[in-house]
Amino acid sequence: MVDINVLKKLHFFSAFTEDELKIFSERLNEQVFQPGAPIFHENQIGDEAMYIVAEGAIKITKKNKTGEKVLANIKDGDFFGEMSMLMPAPRSASASAIKLSKCIRFSDRDYNDFKKTQPAIVIKLNEVFIRTLIQRLRDADKHLVKDGYGIGAL
Repeated sequence: MVDINVLKKLHFFSAFTEDELKIFSERLNEQVFQPGAPIFHENQIGDEAMYIVAEGAIKITKKNKTGEKVLANIKDGDFFGEMSMLMPAPRSASASAIKLSKCIRFSDRDYNDFKKTQPAIVIKLNEVFIRTLIQRLRDADKHLVKDGYGIGAL
């Protein structure tokens, strides 16, 4: 259970009503991660959940030929891990805490239950996911083109 006042402070939940936030607060769990602690690993199977950073910072990394590449740093109010929750598959990257971090865990079980019992919440959730994923894709496209990759490269 997560205090509803914590949810009210997070941008992720800004589109939700007081009653919807109460539903979330009863289902979600808060987890604390120490600096350097792994949250999940690339190719991990079986943890179909996403996380919303209530406080702290998270590093998303992917292995490459020389070690690992930082894909993103996630800060307060942002979320990560949604791809595995929305479409069960092995994790595409690893996540670890940069500093002491409090994260809110949202499982695929709750998301799928909401599809049946709370369709209005799912519509709002999907809008948040789509907007964020589109922005992340645009940012990745810019980065690829800037580095001389992608369809925009000449």
